[in-house]
Amino acid sequence: SAWGNCDWIGSGRMAIDGLKEVQEAVMLIEAGLSTYEKECAKRGDDYQEIFAQQVRETMERRAAGLKPPAWAAAAFESGLRQSTEEEKSDSRAA
Repeated sequence: SAWGNCDWIGSGRMAIDGLKEVQEAVMLIEAGLSTYEKECAKRGDDYQEIFAQQVRETMERRAAGLKPPAWAAAAFESGLRQSTEEEKSDSRAA
């Protein structure tokens, strides 16, 4: 009965406009309407394999003394800026 309790990921569908499909997936995940697992499966990928590979690559980049990709640095800065703004508005409200 193990066969009945597994998830099968088939080959991904062809993308008509890859950029828009990725943007849609990101928006669905951020809105809580989908998950990494579902969106990766649509593309024929296993999210756990992707996450594990991202961890390996990040560690290799750090070990080699390489800077994070520009998009990662920008995302970090944006998150830091947003966090600071939230703290300021919380302190004003108190």
